[in-house]
Formats: sequence, structure tokens, C-alpha cells
Amino acid sequence: MMKPEEVRKIWEQHQDYWASCREELEEYSRFYLTRYWTSSPLTTVRVELPSAYKVVESYVGSLFSRQPSVVVKPDVRGRGNPDVAQAVSNLFLARTREVVEDALRLALIYPSAYIKLAPVESVDPLERVGVAAIPPWEVVVDATAPTWDAQRWVGHTYMLPKEDAAQRYGVSPDRLRGQSYRRGPGAGLATPSTGTRVPTSLADLYMGGKASTREDVEQWITVLEFYDLRADRLVVWSPDYTTDGQQGGEFLFSGVKVETGTLGEDPEPVTESAGIPYKTASGRPVVPIIPLYFARNPEEPMRGYSLVGRSRDQFREVNIIRTAQAQGVRRMARNWLSRQGSLSEEAAAKLAQNVDGEVIEVDLAPGATIADILVPVPVTPIPADILSYAGTVSADIQEAGLLAPFTRGEVSRTTATEANLLAGYSATEIGRMARARDAAIARIAQTYCSILALVLGEGAEPLALPYPSGPTMLSADDLTGDMSFFAEDAGATPIADAAKRQSLVELAPLLVQLGADPAKIRKELVRSFQLPENLAEAAEVQPAPEELPPEVP
Repeated sequence: MMKPEEVRKIWEQHQDYWASCREELEEYSRFYLTRYWTSSPLTTVRVELPSAYKVVESYVGSLFSRQPSVVVKPDVRGRGNPDVAQAVSNLFLARTREVVEDALRLALIYPSAYIKLAPVESVDPLERVGVAAIPPWEVVVDATAPTWDAQRWVGHTYMLPKEDAAQRYGVSPDRLRGQSYRRGPGAGLATPSTGTRVPTSLADLYMGGKASTREDVEQWITVLEFYDLRADRLVVWSPDYTTDGQQGGEFLFSGVKVETGTLGEDPEPVTESAGIPYKTASGRPVVPIIPLYFARNPEEPMRGYSLVGRSRDQFREVNIIRTAQAQGVRRMARNWLSRQGSLSEEAAAKLAQNVDGEVIEVDLAPGATIADILVPVPVTPIPADILSYAGTVSADIQEAGLLAPFTRGEVSRTTATEANLLAGYSATEIGRMARARDAAIARIAQTYCSILALVLGEGAEPLALPYPSGPTMLSADDLTGDMSFFAEDAGATPIADAAKRQSLVELAPLLVQLGADPAKIRKELVRSFQLPENLAEAAEVQPAPEELPPEVP
């Protein structure tokens, strides 16, 4: 197990790395927020185009999931209940649509993004897991690992109010060093700020919009939630925790507090200190942090690669060019040169006002003309090379985006085969990103089942499932298993259910011809359309009417 000194070194290396990237990351956010010229004087003409916003939102619109959902396949060893796991996972994913969209946006602007699941207080056990999107500088990764699952440790650093941290971890507030609230890469190594400042980057506006708070109003501490995967330990460390006159010399807490129990009983917080509490059926620890990488640095895969950073020079150039054009247009204003004394003050005022139909009287000497006393100021026109260069830069941005033409509203000669490939998210840049999004959604559902199994404890919760599973009792055993999770879009929406019912109606005659039991088909139709159950019962066979006796003449 790692010691507090080793955790401190890992945290400091993480902070130093992102502090060195702070200027670059803030430039990315200014590109997206259309605030690139924030440092320019107000008297200077500055023009900016939302090019980065257009590119990022084009990808977000193409990757947008209407209703995140999963399909769960059984465990090969028969552990767990896939129907139950699928039902509770889709119920949870219905609340994560905005979180997934926020994570998509962060992963496109910055090198990567993450989605964090954590236990929260709630009466309903199905609502005791919260989810949030977090930026890359808050997640401590093992940069030497080739893949996410091969890491030796994973951490999440964030800030907590001082009083809340003292209550949560059971320590005295006097042993916690309070500071002002800060966000952004490398903020933990900066000097605590005592004033307020205007937010100028997405890092300042993220999660609540707080940029900085006065230390005398509200105090915060920095916390590192550290998962030691080799030793199977979960510890909480803070550089603001003082023991024996040393800051960060001991762990602030070990394990995690989780409310366990069902809806009908009072939940009890349970402290798990034997190791990482979230486990799979095979005993592997589960880290409740889901990565989202759209591009990777081949030398350091865990660092990621930014889409906005790929066209960083083009975004800068398009703003500079448009600003130069705006300044050139303003220099082309109509100015005049006149011989001194030839125009009276009244005539000069009328010329400056430029009123339509105004008559301006000029005192001309004998034999002189207007051209001799009043000429326009020569202006150098904007070179045509600037216009052509602006078009080249815009074309470079579109080519670097690798988006299909129809995503930009362009009409293309796409064949039916190409349309099918695009619809199936294959053979395109969007398809590669969609696979990363689907993998994150599937991992969210799998992680949620692991946390929910711990939350339920020894109890069980009634759960109504459709046929053939029927009503059941939700327990930790139903969610504990190495089941396979596959993401699908809109798999749990009313539109998808209507499509399934229509397919069932079309296939019913064929199933009867193939020898299927009509009674079972009738029951499935009644269940799918939510009809009265008595319609599923077969009608009683009426006895044949008795033959009447022959008429007697």
C-alpha cells in the first residue's frame, strides 16, 4: 500500500503537469467561448469568429444521444439477472443524458474528459448514486500505463467546503487549512486568492460558475480521492490536513461512507475500509471514474489529444485576419483634403455631416475649380491576398474537422451504400468517436450496477419488470455478475417500444404459420400493448346446438 509521502509526490507531479498546460488550455476555452481578445484594450477594434464553437457543436450534434440505454447479456457462469440489470441501468441512464453531453463537449475542447459516479444521500436506493462530468485536470492518471485498465492508480482531486469535509471525515476543523475556492489546471499549487475575478475560461465557468471566493467568507480544502489498484485500497488525502505540525503527513480517511438499506427501512451509513468497496463478480476493483478519449497521444495514451488543439493555429489566424479586415475597412472612411481658407466653418460642418441633398457653398478664386481645393484622401485598398488567405484558413479548419458534408448542411452526392455506412457509424471519424461514446455509456451502466449492489446491502427492493421476467425483488445478487453491457441509442424510449410492437404485429402471422402457439402470441400482444389481461384468455368453446326433431304433419 502506498504511503502518504508517495501519494503527495503523485499529486504534485499531476499538478505540475497541468499547471504547465494551463495557458494552452485557457486558450482552448477562449476559442470555444468566443473570448479570444479578452486581453486587448477596449479602444482597439477586435473581431472574432465562433469557429471553434461551430466545430465543437457540430461534433456534439452528430454524437448526441437521444436516450442513452444499454442491452445486457447474461454472464457465461449464470451469475446475476441481466433483465434486472438492464432495467435499473436504463432507468439510471435516463438521468445522465445532459451529463454525457457535457462530457462530450469537454472531451472535444480539452484532451479528455471523465464521468464520475459517487454515492449520495437519498431515501430511494435507486437514487443514491450521483453522476457528473469532470475535466481532465481533476483526474490523476498513471501516465505510464498504455490503457485505462492497466493503470496502477487513479485519483480524483477536487475542493470541499472546510466544514463539510470535517463532518464527512470526522476530523477537527482546526486541523484543516482553509483557502479560497479555485478551479482550473494547477490551481492546487497556486497561492490562495483573496479576491474575486472575472471568469475568462471554461474552467472557471464549469460546475456552478464559481471562479474564486473570499477566504473570509467561505473556506475550502483540496482533497484527493486515491484508488490504489495494486493494493486494492481507497484512501483520501489532503495537502491541507495538518498532523503533528506537518501538512499532508497522514491520510484524511480510508474507505468510503455509503448509505445502505432499502426504501422501507432507515438507511445506515457503512464505512468500507477493507479495500475498494466496488467490486465485480470476479473480485476485481471497480473505479467509479469513466474515461472519455476521442483522440490519444501515441506516446502517452492517458494524456489524450484535443480536437480544438489540433486546429489551434487556424482558430488564431482566422481571428487575426478578420480583425485586420475590420481595421482596414475603418481606415477606408471618406476623408477630404481642402485648401486652407477655401471652406468656411459652416461649409466644413455641412461636409462633415454628409446630409443628403445639402448644398455647400465654396469660395473659388477666378479660374479655379473644385478639384483644385478639395480632393479625397487616398486610401490603400485591402489586398486581395488577405481575402484569399482567409478562405484558405477556413478551408483548413473544415478539413481538419473530418466531418461529413451533411453535418455542415452541405448537399453531397452520397450513394445509398455511403448513407448506410454513415447511419451505422462506420468508416467515418464520427463513427470512431461514437464507439468511444458507446463504450463510456456501457461502462457507466456497469459501474452503476457495482455501486448499487453495495448500496442495497443485504436487503431487497421490489421491482416490476415486463414479461417474461415479471415482478421480482431487486437484490445485490441480481447485479453481481460479469454481464456484458452494450450501448444503444433510444433503446428504452416510447418510440423504440412502438417500433417493437409494430414488428410483433407484422411477425405474428408468420409465427403462427411456423407452428408457434397462438395462445402465447396472444399473451405477448396483450402485454406489449398493455391491454386488459382477460383478453389473453382463450374463449370457451360453445357446445354445438342440438338438432331439432322433424316436424310432424
